[in-house]
Amino acid sequence: MTRTRPLLTGILLLATVAATQAVQQQRPPAPAGQGQGQPQDQGQAQGRRGQGPARDRAQQPAPQGTAIIAGRVLSVDNGRPIKRARVSVTAPAARVARATVTDEQGRFQIGELIAGTYTISASKAGFVDGIYGQRRPAQPGTPVQLSDGQQLGNVDMRLLRGGVITGRVLDEDGEPLARAMVTVMRYQYVRGERQLTPAGVDQSDDRGQYRVFGLPPGEYFVSATATGIAGALRGVAAAVIGGAGAGRGGPGRGGPGALGGGLGALFGAGAEADPEPTGYAPTYYPGVIAPSEATKIPVAGGQETTGIDFQLQLVPTITVSGIVVGTEGTSVGVTLLPDDGGAGILRGQMFRANTKEDGTFSIVNVTPGRYTAVARSGGRSDEPRAATQNLLVNGENITGLTLTLIGGITVSGNITVESSGTPAPADYSTFRVNLTSADSSAAAGPLGRFGGPGGGAGTRAEKNGAFTAENVLPGKYVVTAQGPSPWTLKAVNVGGRDATDQVVELRGGPDVNSVTVVFSDRSTQIDGTVRTAAGTPAQAMTVIAFSSDPLYWRAQSRHIQVARTNQSGAYHLQGLPPGDYLMIAVDDVEQGEWFDPSYLGQIKDAATAISLSDGDKKTRDLTPRS
Repeated sequence: MTRTRPLLTGILLLATVAATQAVQQQRPPAPAGQGQGQPQDQGQAQGRRGQGPARDRAQQPAPQGTAIIAGRVLSVDNGRPIKRARVSVTAPAARVARATVTDEQGRFQIGELIAGTYTISASKAGFVDGIYGQRRPAQPGTPVQLSDGQQLGNVDMRLLRGGVITGRVLDEDGEPLARAMVTVMRYQYVRGERQLTPAGVDQSDDRGQYRVFGLPPGEYFVSATATGIAGALRGVAAAVIGGAGAGRGGPGRGGPGALGGGLGALFGAGAEADPEPTGYAPTYYPGVIAPSEATKIPVAGGQETTGIDFQLQLVPTITVSGIVVGTEGTSVGVTLLPDDGGAGILRGQMFRANTKEDGTFSIVNVTPGRYTAVARSGGRSDEPRAATQNLLVNGENITGLTLTLIGGITVSGNITVESSGTPAPADYSTFRVNLTSADSSAAAGPLGRFGGPGGGAGTRAEKNGAFTAENVLPGKYVVTAQGPSPWTLKAVNVGGRDATDQVVELRGGPDVNSVTVVFSDRSTQIDGTVRTAAGTPAQAMTVIAFSSDPLYWRAQSRHIQVARTNQSGAYHLQGLPPGDYLMIAVDDVEQGEWFDPSYLGQIKDAATAISLSDGDKKTRDLTPRS
């Protein structure tokens, strides 16, 4: 089964890409100069107003220079060269991305590079992906500054051999269960939030055996479902494409991960599901249904952890039926999303069906648990509408569930600038306003896809500074914005009140047309060098600047920024809002962990205080802290 995981991963990736393309959700590049740790672009709002001019998407020739990066890729455990490893160098600001493969001696060379700041990464099947300058997996790497004509050699990277988890999946009688989909998961930070995410997948063979390899050191959870590859594909696509198309086996009826439209045929949607009195629930090792009762499995680099055997649990299943009000005779998708209180992206098995012409629906074979029922209609050409309701499934059929579709609203306003001498922009179309979802419920992401990936909505400003985000569904949002240098966000006003960095709740009803976004050219800046106690530069350190007020300790906060020291130990931070901050340089932090309030609480006493006013440019040297 050693080849199964990359095959399944590729299939799942293709499913995700195909489904994403089906709804044509495009995410433009982040504005130039956007620092690490700042809010990210949340995608474009649907509709015609408020979007920037069409861009020429023709293939542009890659810029060529005279600089070279060369080195070797070696194994951590024995120092031997790794042949046929893939090495990539990227410089997002310069729009450069190049790749090559190591030779028999593990050597690589990438030439014709222009001057810029590059990230160098390497990968090979069976090893943990590595970034140049990493001290351990999951940490940020060290950027490399390259000048014109420079020949940077001896860039050696060492890859850690990945760990392995293997075992057997059994049925309720202790017999091997073939074609069970096994997922190995670990906690990671996604958009600044700690979530349970997949690290690898495999499908059990006729002996019930599975094997997942290439795992970074850490603690893992293992889950299994009896849906197989087709079920996994349906689940991925249903999560991505939302509510368009006919359900599995035709309108009005559905089951686990039922998928609609042409993609349903592509991914193997079969005949109409029949109600069954019992079914296999998604089960976690050592054989439990609740994620909170799952056992952690520690894995070291290169370690093979065997004997992770467990039985899938047979549970009673029920039917959820009801009506969606406001379908207007069209088929609307209804999805039951498992809601585990925010344990992670993988919340178990989804169930889905589509409405009949009269708006009724029936979802069969639903296993016990807490769910959020989500009904969605509309899409690229129609205004989106949605409805949600929480459900508790405990063994009894649920009938008469009523979901009333509510349309989105339009949020509009203007961008203004406060200048200390910089001419006001003649064209504001490079400015962007985002409504980032502040709702962590199970339905937040799927509902937000009407406006942008991951929850939320966004739009580019028009030339005169006006902006309009259409079809924003009701919910809680934080209004953020980005602009070209030297402009940084200063304030947000919604309906006459200050909403800067505050959660704004948008309710169904009247449009919101009184949003003012203020930019300033008085950007803050902090530069410095991190040196060891002996006074030598400390490279590959992570410098974290975070507000002294815990109110701002949240995912994607503007009041948290990070920078990575270069070969000289230097760092640069720009665009923090005025206020009081704490700063610290550390070498042991996971990517995105700096948004975690518990982590910031642990490091605050060892941090150095600094205050920033509008336009401040300060220098602060630091000493690494453990």
